[in-house]
This record gives sequence, structure tokens and C-alpha cells, in this order.
Amino acid sequence: MIAGHWDLVVAGGRIAGAATAWALAPYAEKILVVDASRPTAFWPQQSTWDRTGNLAWAELGLLDTVLACGAPRTYGDTYRVGDEVVERVYPLEDEYSYRMSVSREVLDPALLAAARGRGNVTVLRPAQLRDIALDAGGVRGVTVRHAGVDREITCDLLVLADGRLSRNAERVGATAYRVVDSPWFALLAYYENLPLPTDRSYFSLQDRSVLISTPCGDKQWCVALDLHQSLIDEAGEHPARMYDRMVRADQHVGPAVVAGRRATSVGGAGRMRMLRRPMSGPGWCLVGDAGYHLDPVTAQGTRAALVTARILRDRVAAAGRVGAADLTGLTEERDAALEDDWAYTEQIVAPG
Repeated sequence: MIAGHWDLVVAGGRIAGAATAWALAPYAEKILVVDASRPTAFWPQQSTWDRTGNLAWAELGLLDTVLACGAPRTYGDTYRVGDEVVERVYPLEDEYSYRMSVSREVLDPALLAAARGRGNVTVLRPAQLRDIALDAGGVRGVTVRHAGVDREITCDLLVLADGRLSRNAERVGATAYRVVDSPWFALLAYYENLPLPTDRSYFSLQDRSVLISTPCGDKQWCVALDLHQSLIDEAGEHPARMYDRMVRADQHVGPAVVAGRRATSVGGAGRMRMLRRPMSGPGWCLVGDAGYHLDPVTAQGTRAALVTARILRDRVAAAGRVGAADLTGLTEERDAALEDDWAYTEQIVAPG
């Protein structure tokens, strides 16, 4: 039964939502995670991070969960710009100095299972947040639809981790105050049995395109291609067709994909707006893409999601419990922590 009162309700059970539920579990009696996706859904996304991401996972106590996903660690890459190729080795500063890429079909359920394993976290999936009850401008509770039935519950805090297109953010008054339109289209597919090294990645930066190949599991690789919209317009070709043609034409990845096998369809999205919304208000908080979305072209989204979860965790930990936390000033703290990531990504998306 989900009726009654919950210390915390989290809308969204993917990276940001699951990590937040995990991180706040020690400071709550009951946490409810409401996730609309189905376990069998194919998500054309991967999660990639390097040393700073590894440190962020460790700070939340989730690094062991991530490593158990089975993705190989990479310690260097083949970096191609135009016709120039450089073989790079990552500096081994400490035990966190490596790069990892994990498919979201593997990573997200692992994080959700870790949160559920806390013992006081209940996960409803698939389920939807149908309505938000506001009292004097603050969140009092929500209506959750699960198995075709609507249930009204109350909560001390509502965390929205339901992505960049969050309609719930608008319901609580979290209007975007910084928006940058992106001209990039991101595509990817997973491949099996490619004759490529499992401890190195590949980057190819060409005219208005970025091709990346990374090992992401046992005999599995993710091949991602970012295309500038102007290139798609000039070609007059469907992005999925351009993906297949350009991947096969690449001098490094092309022969490998011919020898291996593509295990999924080509998926992706384009013209995704970068945005910033307020991180918190009376009775609510936004984590991950719902409050701070970076274009995936720079692969900084995972770390940004973890940083927002950590900032909220630290504020709640200082108060001792979810219901006692003072959420004022979180927006400024988040923006300052992620300013370099935003500036770097905005320079790629909309160069001055």
C-alpha cells in the first residue's frame, strides 16, 4: 500500500532520481520512487564519465555499484582531428583516473536496485505522477497512478528527477531562467564483438561531426555520432542513414563494425535545449536534467546529475532529516558548482 504520508517522493528513477533516493535514505523513514519507464524499454543513451565522475560516484557511495555493471575501464584513447591522429594515455593520478561508459539499460536498473536495497525505499514502476497538491505555494502531496489506480499521498519533500521535459517542474513554478538552443543531433547504437581494444576509446572530430566509440560491457561497444543540424540539412538525408554511412566510412571504426554486429537499432534525439531551472522551492527540489540540462555533445550530464544529488544530500544531512532541511540557496550553489561544465558545453553548442 502506498497510501498515507512519505518523507520523500522522487519522480523519476533513472540516474538522478535513483542516486537521490539512495543518498537521502539515511535521513528518511519512507521514500517512494515513482518511475514511468518500463524495464524492457530500449533507451538510446549511454552514461560516460572520467576521473571527476568517478569521484562524484565515490562521494555518493555508489562507485561499487557502478563498477559492478561490468563495463571495462579505459586508460587512453585514439584521438583524431581531421587527418591527424594522436594516441593518448590518461595520467594515472590516483585510483580514480580512468574513463567508463555504461549503457543506460544496465546502469539505471542497477542504481534503482541499490536504492531499493536501502530497505526504506519503495519503487513503483511503471507509475506516473498525475498531479501535485500545492498549499500556500508549497508542495503538500501528489497523486500517483499505478496499475490504473490514482492514489493521493502527502510528503515532506518532492524531488523531481523526471528529465529536461519535466511538466511537473512547471507545475511547481520552476520556470527555466537560462535556455540555449542546440544545433546538435545525437545518435548511437550498440555493437558486439568488435575487433577493437577494450581498454581504449576512440574520438574523431571532423567538420560538424563527432564520432565516439567506447567499450561499455562484455564484448559490447557503444558507437555514438553527434551531427550538426546544418550537416543534416545539407545532406538531405535521414540522420539514421547518415549515422550508418559515416560510421562505416570512418577509418578506425568502419572496418570494426563490418567485422562485428550491431545489436540495437540506431536511436537518438536532436535540437535539445540546454536549460537551467531553479533547483528548489517550498517543498520541492529538482535534480538532474529536470533542473539543469547540458547538451550531451560534451558528455557532462552524468556528473551534473550526481553533483545536484550530492548538493541536496549535503543540505539534508546537515539538518539530520528530510523534513527539516532548509532548501534556500541551492540554485546558486548548484550553478556555481557546475559553471565550468555549462560554459564549456555552451561554447560547443553556441560558440560566441
